[in-house]
Amino acid sequence: MNRPDGPAIPAGRSESVAKAHASMNKRQLIDDIRRYNTTAQPQFLAQFDEAALKQYLEHLEQARHKHLRSAAFAPRAPKLRMVS
Repeated sequence: MNRPDGPAIPAGRSESVAKAHASMNKRQLIDDIRRYNTTAQPQFLAQFDEAALKQYLEHLEQARHKHLRSAAFAPRAPKLRMVS
């Protein structure tokens, strides 16, 4: 699924995330955002509407997913040993 305002999102992932977020209220969205971004203050996040909070939460989850995926495939550096 492609969004006009952002990068392409894998279809299965975006649909499941969207369904999960559809039933969340504003407080739940803020709580989930703060799991990923602990520096975000609830008072600041409360200024935004639910649609914006859902979009931000999806962004955070995609970034986390991308980070985990790239970390899994990162080649490990060889262990260097000192020889004398």
